[in-house]
Amino acid sequence: MVTTLEMAHASLRERGCRRFEALRNEQFPTQFILSALFNSRADAELHLQMEHYQNWQEATAGMLAEAPRLETFTQLF
Repeated sequence: MVTTLEMAHASLRERGCRRFEALRNEQFPTQFILSALFNSRADAELHLQMEHYQNWQEATAGMLAEAPRLETFTQLF
C-alpha cells in the first residue's frame, strides 16, 4: 500500500495529471481499483514511462488481477 501511495502522490505532480483515485472494495477489502485522469493521452502515456510508475509495477508484480490498461474516455458532464 505504501508503494501505491507514493506512486499516487508522484503521479499528481506530473504534468497533465488532474486526478488519482484509489478505491477499495467494501465486500472484498483486498481488492482495489486505481484510476488516474490526465489532460491528454500523451500525458497518460508519459506517466507509464515515469520512474515511480515503473517502481510500482515492479513492487506489485504478481499481485494484480489484471494488467493495468490505458483507456480513453470523453467527459459528458
